[in-house]
Amino acid sequence: MYEKTKIYSTMKIDFIKYIENTYKERMTIFRKFLREVPEKQILTSGIVLSFLTVLIGTLSIPYYRDDRELFYENILIEAHGMLFDLLIIGILLVWLNKNGEKQLRIKRYSEEIDDYRHWKSEEATYKIIGNIKRLNKDKITQIELYNAYLKSANLNYVDLTGSNMNYVVMDEATLINSLLNRVRLNQASLKNAKINKAELKGSFLGGANCEGASMIKCDLENAQLIKTNLKGAFLMDANMKGAMLAGADFTNANLMKADLRGAQGVSAEQLSTARSLAKAFLDPELEQELKEKYPKLFEASEGPKAELKTV
Repeated sequence: MYEKTKIYSTMKIDFIKYIENTYKERMTIFRKFLREVPEKQILTSGIVLSFLTVLIGTLSIPYYRDDRELFYENILIEAHGMLFDLLIIGILLVWLNKNGEKQLRIKRYSEEIDDYRHWKSEEATYKIIGNIKRLNKDKITQIELYNAYLKSANLNYVDLTGSNMNYVVMDEATLINSLLNRVRLNQASLKNAKINKAELKGSFLGGANCEGASMIKCDLENAQLIKTNLKGAFLMDANMKGAMLAGADFTNANLMKADLRGAQGVSAEQLSTARSLAKAFLDPELEQELKEKYPKLFEASEGPKAELKTV
């Protein structure tokens, strides 16, 4: 009798352990399933939809039996409302998705420019140019280009309004018809660059090296050109109204038809080193002083070099 009781007790204990182990295994699998559900969007949506269908269907049975016509009418009304909601939510989701993708693109392009900004190589230049143009397509103009190496870069028609381009190297680069308004170009190097018809309104070019640059019909209204090197620059038809020209070097610069009315910090001695001031627009007092002291400056310039630079 004692042995039978002992065997029974052992079997009972084993059975209980089996039940506990099975329960633990099932609970482990269930917890794992619950953790994976949020990661599987389709599965999550299906579970939620199934649960709501069963719940709403169960609650709707009494109404369906008692007044079937009214029940169908209410369903149709709700269906129309749901379609409208889906339309609005769909438009909102599409807009948010596109806007999110745009922000990610902008961030990626800006980071790539940042990565290549301090590299002094042709590869870096091409990479930066490509990203500038991509950012322009996304309506981004204010770009961080501090100390970038852009020698011989083709940046025609780009918009860099408000960008930081201090210490940038753009020797022999082309920026024809580009928008460079309010750009910081302090200590930048633009030797022999082609900047014809570009807009640089209110830009800062303090200490910039623009020696030999072609700046024909360039708009420099209210620009800061303090101690800017403009030796041999081609400034024909350039607009420099209200520009700050203190310390700017105009040695051998061609200022034919240039507009310097209202320019600040400029003197007759400063402009006396220029190659030509023929048909230039100057403040009356400054013009009179220059014509008295340096009449040859107002003679028509042959300007063969200017023709070579014109684009």
